[in-house]
Amino acid sequence: MKYIFLFLPVAAILIASCDDNTKQSTNVDKTISNSVTEHCYNYISNKDSVFMHLKMANDSVTGDLIYNYFEKDKNTGTIQGKMKGDTLVADYTFLSEGIESIRQVAFLKRGNDFAEGYGDAEEINNKMVFKKTGTLNFKTNIILKHVECNK
Repeated sequence: MKYIFLFLPVAAILIASCDDNTKQSTNVDKTISNSVTEHCYNYISNKDSVFMHLKMANDSVTGDLIYNYFEKDKNTGTIQGKMKGDTLVADYTFLSEGIESIRQVAFLKRGNDFAEGYGDAEEINNKMVFKKTGTLNFKTNIILKHVECNK
C-alpha cells in the first residue's frame, strides 16, 4: 500500500512533464510555419528591366512585380500565388495606362534565380490565364537574378 502512494506522485509528475513537452513543440511548429522570408530579384538588359519583391510563407507567395520595357508602358503591380515545387504560379494585378488588369504569371526557380515562363493564354472571368501550366516554356533570356532587398 505504501508503494502505491509513492508511485502515484511519480506517475503524475511524468505525465505532467510529457504534456509540457507536447505544448512546447506545438508552439515551435507554429513559429516555423508562420515565418515569412523576403527575397528580391532583378533583370536588367539595355533599357529594359524587371523587378520582383517576394514575401514567402511556406508555399504562399505575395509581393510586387514591375516590368519596365523600353518604349512600352510600364506595368506596376502585385502578385499573389503559390510555389508548386520549383515553380511560382501567381496572379499579377497591375496598372498599365491607368487600367487595372489581372494576368497569370509563372517563374521557374533555377538555383537562386527565377526564369519567367511563357505559354498559350486565354481570358477567363476578365483574367488572362495559362491554358496549361504544365507546358510553359521557361527557355528565356529574362532571368531575374537574386539581389539584396533595399529596406
